[in-house]
Amino acid sequence: MKTFKSSLKALGAAVLFGSVALVAAAPASAQSLSDVLAKVKQDANQMSAEDQARLKQFQADRASQAASMESARGVLNAAEAKARALSAEFDANEAQLGALEGQVSTLAGDFQEMLGQFRSAAGATMPEIANSVANFDYKDRVAGIAEIAEARVLPTRAQLERLPKAMLQEMIAQSEVKTFTATVNGIGPEGSNAEAELVRIGVFTVATVEGRKFVEVRKGEGNDTFLQVFASQPSGNYASAIGAVAKASEGEVVKAPVDPSKGNLFGILGELPTFNDRIRHGGEVGYVIIILAFVGILLGIYKMFTLFTQGAAMRGTAKTRQAGTGNPLARVLEVYENNRNRDIETLELKLDEQILKESPKIEFGLDIIKVLASVAPLLGLLGTVVGMIITFTAITIYGAGDPKLMADGISTALVTTVQGLIAAIPLVLIHAVVSSMARGNQQILDEQAAGIIAEKMESLHGGRA
Repeated sequence: MKTFKSSLKALGAAVLFGSVALVAAAPASAQSLSDVLAKVKQDANQMSAEDQARLKQFQADRASQAASMESARGVLNAAEAKARALSAEFDANEAQLGALEGQVSTLAGDFQEMLGQFRSAAGATMPEIANSVANFDYKDRVAGIAEIAEARVLPTRAQLERLPKAMLQEMIAQSEVKTFTATVNGIGPEGSNAEAELVRIGVFTVATVEGRKFVEVRKGEGNDTFLQVFASQPSGNYASAIGAVAKASEGEVVKAPVDPSKGNLFGILGELPTFNDRIRHGGEVGYVIIILAFVGILLGIYKMFTLFTQGAAMRGTAKTRQAGTGNPLARVLEVYENNRNRDIETLELKLDEQILKESPKIEFGLDIIKVLASVAPLLGLLGTVVGMIITFTAITIYGAGDPKLMADGISTALVTTVQGLIAAIPLVLIHAVVSSMARGNQQILDEQAAGIIAEKMESLHGGRA
């Protein structure tokens, strides 16, 4: 308090000094010094009164806080006393409960031993039942058995019968093929949970009736189990087989997909690469091979069609001997008609000239198919080298401990090799067929030209005779 009052006096003195300085600097018309002094004293008295009020308020607050602290200590002491009393009561109850349990064990005798066997069997059986697909069809089995296994009182006979009934029900479920409704994770819109009708084949395979999506049992938090649709579904015969099971009528015999591992094999089948995945593994080299194979096969089919129609038209012209411009033989006959009055040597040269003109048209595209058939396996070999480079790069960076890191390069190497062979084999066969057809058409031209020359010579020899 002394320090506080000293501060107030110092503040008053400073204010007084400042006021005197202002009066000294003011003009002669300013108020008198006595007025200034009176004003300073009035302000000092007012500040002193305010300080006294603040001091009284502080003292009142301190007294109130001391009273609140004392009240809180009383409440704390009472709570601690109650806690000690409850703890003592709890210890007494535990002791009494232990004595009662010992009494129950003494009175139960053999029944207590049987209860121990029951709990042991329940502990070994419950995980199998909880992870079974049939558990979602026959519900509340696990909860009923767990209630008995964890109980601290002797169960009744009806309660003990729950375990053998659940085991018998599980054995019966292994031979059942039936539908039921359950909640499946990932089956709804945007991967949400939804109710779905499921078809169950024993305790091994379960799938949705609509969409034919296979489902597996998974563990969640707290060992709770739930049904989850496979992220990657096995396709082909498996999906069609489960659809046939869902649509089968009573007594009808159909093939059914059974997974003895209860979902593991179907999960592996779903992760197997599809045809599109194989194509994608080939990379850029694989896409080039596919494009070349596509172009070569289209060109080969086109040449087969044109050579076949061309050969048919030439055989028809060979029978009618009608000159024209519709096919190569007709154009050769047209040359003969225009030069039939020439000598034999000139006519033969004219016919050979026209045949030479027709040969490139007949053989057009054959060399392209042959080149594509030769390039395809070379590109496959290139892809193999690229894949091995990728594999060795992965080994250099990550080591050889994880085969999955090398799988990408190995897939590229093998897939491009296969793609090159798949492209080359049909292209070689197509080239052989098209070349044979082209030679057949050229042979028709050569035969007809030779026949024309022979007829011409016979006519000339006959005229001389």
